[in-house]
Amino acid sequence: MIAFKDLKDILKLAVKWEKKLKDFYDVAEFALSDKKSKGVIAVLRENLLKNIHILENISIADYGTTEWVRYASEHREEELIPVKRITRESKPEEIFHQILDYQAKLKDFYSTILNNLITDKQKELFESLVKFQEEQIYETTNFMKKYKP
Repeated sequence: MIAFKDLKDILKLAVKWEKKLKDFYDVAEFALSDKKSKGVIAVLRENLLKNIHILENISIADYGTTEWVRYASEHREEELIPVKRITRESKPEEIFHQILDYQAKLKDFYSTILNNLITDKQKELFESLVKFQEEQIYETTNFMKKYKP
């Protein structure tokens, strides 16, 4: 179980999980043999890198004191990290579905934290993180719809 003491801990964990998704993109790009699929993964990874940069540069001091969580839900890292493996034979659709699953779990994590916040400023931050994940999900879904091997 992961227990959260303050906003800094949650943001550090969020960055860690977002970086694991970036690592997954790296492996997916290498594993895919189709050039179009590699291109899609490269675009998704670049967008994620921009978002990670934003997350890493959030000024925690702008969001008030550390006493902010009423109750923190239980979260296990293995619940977020994709457990399936990808290989050179993995179909692009399979990889995209794994990415979507990961993104959806991150969104749920941010939403759970949002529901336990007390201050408006911190709620605004996590509302923006939920929207950030919704945009990633939308982007990935659009790439999947446009993808034609």
